[in-house]
Amino acid sequence: MNARQAVLAVALVATLAASWWIAQREEDEVDSAAVVQPAERAVPASALRGARSATGAGANAPSRLERLSVTRSSWPDLPDVVRIVSFAPPRPVRSAAAPVPVAPPLPFRLVGAIDDEHGKAVFLLDGSQVHMLRAGEQVAGNYRLDRITPAGVEFTYLPLKTKQTLTLRTP
Repeated sequence: MNARQAVLAVALVATLAASWWIAQREEDEVDSAAVVQPAERAVPASALRGARSATGAGANAPSRLERLSVTRSSWPDLPDVVRIVSFAPPRPVRSAAAPVPVAPPLPFRLVGAIDDEHGKAVFLLDGSQVHMLRAGEQVAGNYRLDRITPAGVEFTYLPLKTKQTLTLRTP
């Protein structure tokens, strides 16, 4: 064991001994306080008068015991001394009416139309995909083709149940 370890061991033993000694003293004080209950003494008025005359105070001056029994008032209100400061950006002001959701523009281009024994059908280009649709069929999961007219094709955007029209463009 080197010198450093010896010093640390002595310090540990001293700490443990001091902790044990303090714990024993506290237990003894608690036990003695539980056994001996001091009786409350009422201070006779003659003793209070004697204390006043000994200090040279007049008859109207409060005694020392009376001055100690005065309760303190609560802390004064200090609104400007302590205040909460927030460095967060201010919250956006919301208007009373929420914005009405609007259907996105139609992602289709009309490529062509056909009229056969099953009725009218249109060919729509959606990005690189070509779809052949008839009235009542759904496309792209969110749109339903409602009606094919000579002026254009009418769709319903299903999440909002909004009607949209894809007009025919003439060259």
